[in-house]
Amino acid sequence: MDEEADLALLDQHLLKTNLLSQRMTNILGQLDTRLSRLDKTIAPLGLQPLTTKDANIDALIAALEGKKPTTSSSRPQLPTISTSVSSASGPSSARSRGAGAGGITSPSTPKGYSLDPFPLGAALASSSPSQAQANVAPQLRRIVNDHNQQQHQHLSPIQSAAPSGTNSPADETALLTRGPDIMSLNEYFNALDGVVGDLERMWKGLMEGRGGAREAGVKDLSHLVEIGFQGMTHLFLKLSREGMGKTVDADSLLASGPPTPPNLFPPLNTLLPLTNKISTLVAPSSSSAASSSSSTPKTTSIVQPIWDDALQSFAELRGEWICRSLSGMIARVEEIDEGGIWSGGRGREKVQGLSGLWESLLVFVEAETLLITTLFPNNPPPTLLTRIMSNPLSLLSSTLDPMINTIKRSLSSHTFVALDLYSSLSRVQGRWDTAISKCLNMTHTPSSPATKEVLSILNQPISTLRSLSLRSFPELLVDIRTARTDGTANGHALTPTSSISEITHSTLGYLETLPEYEQTVESLLGKSHSERSWLMGMKEAPSPARSANEEGGTVNLFVADILGTLLIHLEGRAKTMKKPIAQAFLLNNLSHIRNTTSSFNSDIIGPGAEDMLNKAFRDAKGQYLSEFHGLVNLLTATHSTPRFGGVPVSIPQGERHNLKESAQAFFDKLAELENVVVQYPLNRQDPDMRDRLAREVEGIVRGGYEAFWGRCAGKGIEKFRRNGVRKSRKKKYSSSDGHYLLLVARA
Repeated sequence: MDEEADLALLDQHLLKTNLLSQRMTNILGQLDTRLSRLDKTIAPLGLQPLTTKDANIDALIAALEGKKPTTSSSRPQLPTISTSVSSASGPSSARSRGAGAGGITSPSTPKGYSLDPFPLGAALASSSPSQAQANVAPQLRRIVNDHNQQQHQHLSPIQSAAPSGTNSPADETALLTRGPDIMSLNEYFNALDGVVGDLERMWKGLMEGRGGAREAGVKDLSHLVEIGFQGMTHLFLKLSREGMGKTVDADSLLASGPPTPPNLFPPLNTLLPLTNKISTLVAPSSSSAASSSSSTPKTTSIVQPIWDDALQSFAELRGEWICRSLSGMIARVEEIDEGGIWSGGRGREKVQGLSGLWESLLVFVEAETLLITTLFPNNPPPTLLTRIMSNPLSLLSSTLDPMINTIKRSLSSHTFVALDLYSSLSRVQGRWDTAISKCLNMTHTPSSPATKEVLSILNQPISTLRSLSLRSFPELLVDIRTARTDGTANGHALTPTSSISEITHSTLGYLETLPEYEQTVESLLGKSHSERSWLMGMKEAPSPARSANEEGGTVNLFVADILGTLLIHLEGRAKTMKKPIAQAFLLNNLSHIRNTTSSFNSDIIGPGAEDMLNKAFRDAKGQYLSEFHGLVNLLTATHSTPRFGGVPVSIPQGERHNLKESAQAFFDKLAELENVVVQYPLNRQDPDMRDRLAREVEGIVRGGYEAFWGRCAGKGIEKFRRNGVRKSRKKKYSSSDGHYLLLVARA
């Protein structure tokens, strides 16, 4: 490890040395270029103005010393300059004398320089030394100023920033290469500002067509700005990563609401100076103190891609941190999933967990919005919020999708889970649209496919759940209609039974749970294109209910059709049984349906459905009692004796014989009914129905039997009566005549 650290340190020193060498090479190249340009700038002036000024200065010095101005023989005299000096004349006479003396006047004079020696010579010749000094001083001042101005005008090299009071270019390079220190950011910022200023001025000159060393200088300075800005972004990400080691409890966050930015992001106050400087470099126009003079187009083009990459990394860090904070809730939701089958209240518990996840994410989004606007107050990155939300949204979607897929695979057993999840997510979506739109506006996020995806993230799951919920209504009716009624199930014969059917239990369980989702179902069915859309175009409605208005609502009309479909199925099942068993089967199911629906907390049974149930029960009861009416009719029927190949022919018989035959048929039928009542009893969970039917059966049979017994008095058939009673009772009931019938009905 020590060797690796030493190697890394050597690599850093080597990099710094190379950068310093490149910088010095560039500086020397620029100096050489400036000297070359200086030479090219001076060359057009020639030696004429410089030689004339030299002569004037010599004359001035001689005058001040009281000497006579002389012309040095060693100084070269150019033929284009007149060297005679006049003692007294104005400017016009001086020009004429100069011409008359044979001097040649330069045809053109460089601007900013005076090549005429006569004014100064006249001043020197016509005055005493003290007067000459006073007269020459203003002209000397003018000559020096003109000289400096001309030199500045023609010899100006490439403009450079004012040298720093503390740092040299080499120091700036070393400082930016080393990277920023959070304890001394101002020094780093000043060094970067100096480099940025040099870069922008050099780039501006390059864009104006002034080449030379500017192209290489722009390239080198751009690289240095890139290194300096990358150091700032690396520090930003490093401090951000270190400040996100500890997650927050999503449950407490959901209960308390979004926390303040410093509590959500501990390194906030440390990073604020860094992010403010980054913002001024990336978008200087966003600063209130910025002006057109502070525009840095070249720098912005360099730092913007670096900042985009840094923001992507920061968004991924924040997104992963949110996912880690939500992991506890996600683990609890996944534990509820028992192989995709939710019995009892497990389905509702899972739905509550999923909706809680989305609500928690909404709180995180609001908190992240406050953090972004605090961390970047002047210019929030426009796409940062959507980037942060990308991973958490994918995680929650991947948690939600398996549940929806399970509902699709087994819709009939998960209908209420689908309704519950649909209503829960619909409530979340209402808050989601409002809150997310507000957060996007606060962060100045422009409209884009990413923002539309964030806003509509719940649309697809809710649309799928809505379709599944709507599909469940007609499928429920189909499941009731297609329940087995042909006497077989799974290849085995169905034994006749008077017990309550499975489809009755499941249908009543559905209706018992339906009131909890009455508003959701009403909303779904009320928006259908046509009333009774759940019938899927059936020609005849299964119930006599005519409309939702008469029945009390769309849900009431739907319940009426469910009950009507169930009654049709039960009647079809009863047709496969013998009559006594079939009627007991119908009575038991109908009594259970009536008792259960009357105990519902919500009034979802409309008047049409209630009349339909009452009529069906009366019909079943009448058919059940008709068996006992048929039993009594045997006591008064005329019996036939088979003759001629089994064809029954009525032959007049004596009254004693008829009574004997009637008693025999009565007790045979009574034994059969007794056996049916014992094997297929009425619903023991409805003692009121059993008592009422027992009393009615007793009244029917007792009345007919007593009338028959009155006819048998003195006919000598008591023996048949006693045998019949003994046969029907099988020694199980009281021996008193007629009372066993009540016991049979109550068996």
